[in-house]
Amino acid sequence: MSRLPVLILLLLQLLVRPGLQAPMTQTTSLKTSWVNCSNMIDEIITHLKQPPLPLLDFNNLNGEDQDILMENNLRRPNLEAFNRAVKSLQNASAIESILKNLLPCLPLATAAPTRHPIRIKDGDWNEFRRKLTFYLKTLENAQAQQTTLSLAIF
Repeated sequence: MSRLPVLILLLLQLLVRPGLQAPMTQTTSLKTSWVNCSNMIDEIITHLKQPPLPLLDFNNLNGEDQDILMENNLRRPNLEAFNRAVKSLQNASAIESILKNLLPCLPLATAAPTRHPIRIKDGDWNEFRRKLTFYLKTLENAQAQQTTLSLAIF
């Protein structure tokens, strides 16, 4: 009897064990890494939807803010802006801890940013919520497109 099936099973087990996997990099499986990022984004959005909800439509941002939040080369500076702004909010420690872990989910910038990152008024929960929700949805959409393209290549 061949030992090949047993060897293959052992190798597969090594591949799926979290402690033995290679650290996440740009070349690591996009689908696997995106699952973790997507879970973090979903968790933040759940926290953002907690009462009290604003009376304003928080999907309504001016065009300049939308452009800043969608610009690829501002993803990291925008995340830093959200990390700074969340410190001025009350009862946002859960969001703060998740935001700190979101950095590896962002692709590296391909060029230097041409403008300043998003501005968020200190202590303004509604503005923070509105802008962060838009930013996270933009990240989800961009990652979904990138994953689709990557899977099409394979």
